[in-house]
Amino acid sequence: MPEDNSFRRHVAVLFVDISGFTRLVESVPPEEVYRTVRPVLDELSRVVQRHGGEIQQVLGDGFMAVFGLRTSGDEVGSAVRAAIDTLQISTGMAVHAGVECGEVLVTPAWEPGRFAVWGRVVNIGKRLCDLAAAGELQLGPMAFGRVAEQVSATPSDPVTLKGLAGAIVAHRVVA
Repeated sequence: MPEDNSFRRHVAVLFVDISGFTRLVESVPPEEVYRTVRPVLDELSRVVQRHGGEIQQVLGDGFMAVFGLRTSGDEVGSAVRAAIDTLQISTGMAVHAGVECGEVLVTPAWEPGRFAVWGRVVNIGKRLCDLAAAGELQLGPMAFGRVAEQVSATPSDPVTLKGLAGAIVAHRVVA
């Protein structure tokens, strides 16, 4: 049962991951991994925040950001612009990203997080990020529908993402 201070909101979620992270971890000491990855994540985070996104959770070599949590409007466009900007950052490490939008339940988080979001859109966003190659953004059908006029994207054949009941058509954007 949701807590009293929870609420539903239409948001866009953005997942960003660093490409080649496992290869890096396998080839250098942990201190070097940290020195290499931390500045990249810091820069990616600044890009997301400039576009109005909030980092919801860090996932080692990437993170999940939410757009539209506090205000509604162009949350999908903001998430897509942030994603494209992250793909174009010159950090020496390529990234890949996924965006989807929809309604989620927002609840207080367990510390140290600030909030938690729950819903199908979160799973789809993560799976789209996993699907994306280095330098790519994969948009879910709902997100693409909201920004189709703003981006140049190539539709995929229907793809079945891990854990989803049916196939979806994703749209690929290359930096």
